[in-house]
Amino acid sequence: MAAGSAQQLPLLLRPNLRLDPGSVVLVGREAHPQDVVASAFVKLGLQSWINDSTTRITFKRPDLKLNFLGVNPMALNSLGMCTLDMENMQESDEGILLVSVGGPDVNMITRKINLELPLKLVKDHQNDMWTITSFVEGEPTQYVGDEYGIIAFLPNQPCLNGETLEDVINGNKQLGTLVVAGNGREGTLAASIYLRDILNGTHLKGRWISRELDKVLIWMVSGEKQDLHPVVVIVKYTGEDTAEFVDIFFF
Repeated sequence: MAAGSAQQLPLLLRPNLRLDPGSVVLVGREAHPQDVVASAFVKLGLQSWINDSTTRITFKRPDLKLNFLGVNPMALNSLGMCTLDMENMQESDEGILLVSVGGPDVNMITRKINLELPLKLVKDHQNDMWTITSFVEGEPTQYVGDEYGIIAFLPNQPCLNGETLEDVINGNKQLGTLVVAGNGREGTLAASIYLRDILNGTHLKGRWISRELDKVLIWMVSGEKQDLHPVVVIVKYTGEDTAEFVDIFFF
């Protein structure tokens, strides 16, 4: 194989390549045990997303079947490996995905990312409460109550291309961030439960999150340029480890 073509070989077709950890899941140092439970739901969802990737993506893209036949299994399996850590800025860029679990009060990573979110968790200092607030269409829309949660996907760059390939090969791996948080603990738990069910294919509402994440895998296996878009899903805790879809925003 010529040196030029080897240079452009998609990530998952490269021999002896490991990408672990595929995701770094961060919870706050002062996290409530419920946030740790939420992080476990997130890890289950991410594992399902990787385990089912070959069947799911080749169903949508039959033209990629040959690409998946050439996938380095070690590299694909390494994407399913998650590192769970307390909030740690040094660890935050080691995975393909950074997942920040917990609201701004308990997770400084979420607090930082909250400044960039198209929908924000806004603190009401007078009543000592957080409220998910949309400023998308004129008057702010608020989702009031501890039971409301947010799942937000923020790509690190608007498209994946050849330059991205060079960055990842050189160790700059992070391609996107997922925020899993709520107005309160119930909201964070709701977001984690619903994300798990989006990623394992149980819930069709909110599937735009998995579609954006699948673009990352398609790029990794094909090298095709992929345009990425922020997506935010609002959910609500309904009790007994269940959550319901409320709204979705595309940007």
